[in-house]
Amino acid sequence: TSSVPGSASVPSILRAGLGLRPPCAGPAAMQRLLGSLSSSAGSVRRAKHAGSWYEGDGAALREDVQQLLAAEWAEGAARDPRLKAVIAPHAGLRYSGAVAARVYACLDTNVIRRIFLIGPSHHAFIDGIGLPGEGVTAYATPLGDLPLDVDTLGELRRTGQFSAVPMRVDEAEHSLEMQLPFLAELLLHSPLRSGGPPVVLVPLLVGQVGPEDEARYGRLLAPYLEADGNLFVISSDFCHWGAQFGYTRTGRPELAETYRDGPYPENASIEGLDREGMALIAAQDAEGFRQYLARDANTICGRHPILVLLETLRASRRELRVDFVKYAQSSAMPGMGPPTNSSVSYACACLTPTYVQSLPVRA
Repeated sequence: TSSVPGSASVPSILRAGLGLRPPCAGPAAMQRLLGSLSSSAGSVRRAKHAGSWYEGDGAALREDVQQLLAAEWAEGAARDPRLKAVIAPHAGLRYSGAVAARVYACLDTNVIRRIFLIGPSHHAFIDGIGLPGEGVTAYATPLGDLPLDVDTLGELRRTGQFSAVPMRVDEAEHSLEMQLPFLAELLLHSPLRSGGPPVVLVPLLVGQVGPEDEARYGRLLAPYLEADGNLFVISSDFCHWGAQFGYTRTGRPELAETYRDGPYPENASIEGLDREGMALIAAQDAEGFRQYLARDANTICGRHPILVLLETLRASRRELRVDFVKYAQSSAMPGMGPPTNSSVSYACACLTPTYVQSLPVRA
């Protein structure tokens, strides 16, 4: 089992409270059953990064994810039924899992019906935003299959605004898959989920888009963000810094909050660069974020999914606030050397309403 930062500090009472449940017990078992029934009618995207980016064994993966979530609950993270969207990283679980867990610990899965997963295509060309092939009905994980919302995917296809993602491209991409271990644990196994119909996924893979495309997709997706029961998950890492990535620009170290005192001088400068971009995202300033990217070329791999989110917020009737709640860098992890060769930044954010507002549920 890969080591998990902070796992040693998880109180035993929380470990016990997150223990394995017997098969076919309660609503989580119903979600697994319904998921397997939906996937039997079509093809299932395989968990191609299991066993490398995260544990391929279900029991070992559950232990890792439970420890990460429990560490955040022990630090005060609480489930928030108002949560409408999150930004979460997508590196290997041992690197970014402790940051992603911060927002997943805030999910109240009893009020979520549908999850829009929006991430970047790292390696394959996609015209605009791509959807899974029509025959794909579930995404597999070592913890069980997660069903797709074939009806909503059909709605989006009928707009004519989305490309089809071949299965080989879908399976090779990690940005969406790295969100699934947390979702599978919370949706399929957690005793905190009290029942209801299975939560379904709407995967969106963002490819070649410009500002006009981002605005167009934002207008199209805004009604889904407004509707009760929907959650948006935006998948993005932040700065990729060092010789390995050919990027060594620095920001203002005085903006650093997490690494103002190191462990290496570069950590504060990298964080300053990230914090400037995070502030623009929190201000929901799409134009300012684009100008920042053009000026500093910060290597934020999910910049286009983030911009689609910002344009969706602009087009939405629901006013949300964006709060970044945790930040880390791979080069600052225990035992890691200075970031000269390689450092990847991870940040996560929660989006909640600025005031209580009820809008229609999309059934």
